[in-house]
This record gives sequence, structure tokens and C-alpha cells, in this order.
Amino acid sequence: MDSGDVNEVEISSHEPRRKGSGSTLDQYMPVLLFFALYNLVNIKAAVIASTLWSIKATVSRRRAGLEIGWWLPSVTVYLILRSGVTILVDEEIVDFGISSEAVYFGIGFVTKFLVGLGFAVTIIVGKPFVAWVIPKVVDLAPSVIESRAYTRAMVNVTWLIVAFEWVSATWDIWLFNNAGLNLFFLTRTGVNFVMSFIAITGALVYIDRKLDPLEEYPGITQLLESSGRLSQ
Repeated sequence: MDSGDVNEVEISSHEPRRKGSGSTLDQYMPVLLFFALYNLVNIKAAVIASTLWSIKATVSRRRAGLEIGWWLPSVTVYLILRSGVTILVDEEIVDFGISSEAVYFGIGFVTKFLVGLGFAVTIIVGKPFVAWVIPKVVDLAPSVIESRAYTRAMVNVTWLIVAFEWVSATWDIWLFNNAGLNLFFLTRTGVNFVMSFIAITGALVYIDRKLDPLEEYPGITQLLESSGRLSQ
């Protein structure tokens, strides 16, 4: 979860989708602030501004009466700590022997590997993350959730997330070491956005096909509509 990931972690899967432009602005403003202020001022201003906007987004959701659960506050604390470490390095209060930029993005790289590892552990212990989270996002009949087809599909999709996190982190590290920061930031943000879209779409299509034979499974389109994911 580096600055390019800020928009990805802004949305909790437990949160009802907001209508209007405010939610979209909250997703992308931290990324825009980071890029602009890094180039116009310095990395300290960039991480402070993007983190403050992320905090503002969480507070706005709470004031709007939206359920934010534990995910958004946890991400906000993570962003604050990450920014704090980056500022300490930039001010030369702490020295890791690398630049503040490497510290900031490096924390994100490590986080991706750890997230992937965490998802892998949920599979190993017999409680795949996707199998747990899907019923909290959409309404599925108990017979669907308890079916072997559901369990197998959710295990495979959770493995997909593990692979995506690890491959994405490896790509990020390679790009960071072989491109200037601006090129890294823009390329990484664009590529990750496209690959995330492809991975999510592919996972939904896969789940839909695996669960379609089940009598009480209504289909992915109806599920997304009933959960508000396809509303304007």
C-alpha cells in the first residue's frame, strides 16, 4: 500500500457505496496531492497532505452516517505511522541508510507481501478470506455458502489475491529501482489500476461460473444490483 494504493484502501468492503462525486474525490485526491506536492514542495509535504486527506475521508464517512467498521480506521493508523516514519527519515532523525522516498515506498512494498502472506495463512488454516468476506458484502443463501463449490471457488480466488499481491509488489520493487520516481509513480499507478480491474473482473466472472449451477445462486448481476454496487 504505497501512495498509489491510497485510493485502493480508502474503500471498505463493508461500507455502503456513496452516491455522487465525493467518494470518487476521496479515492483519488490523496494520489493527486502526493504527486503534485512531491514535485512542487518535497516528500514531507506530499505524505502529510495525502495522509490528512485520507483522515478527512474517514471522518466524512463517519459524519455521513456510513458504517466504516474497523478497516478504514486501521488503514488510517497505518498511513499515519508510515508518514511519520518517512518524515523522521527525511528530517534525519532516524537513519536507515536509504532515502525517505525508499522508506515510504518500501513500507508499501513490504505491506503488500505481508498482505499476501496473511491471505495465504487464511487458506492454510481452512478459513479463506474471500469465503469470509463475500457474505458480508452480498446476500447469499446459506445453501450456497455451505456448498463445496462455494468453498473451492473462494479458496482459488483467495489464492489469486495472494498471487496478485506478491507479483504486484515484485513489479513495484523492480520499477522503483529502474525508473525515476515520477515515472515509477505514474506507471505504477496506471498499471496497478488496470491490473486490479482485470483481476477483479476475472474473479467475479470465475465466481459466477462456479456458483451458477447452484439452484439458489441468483447470478452476479443480481447480487451486485441488490448490494448497490451497480447503482449510479
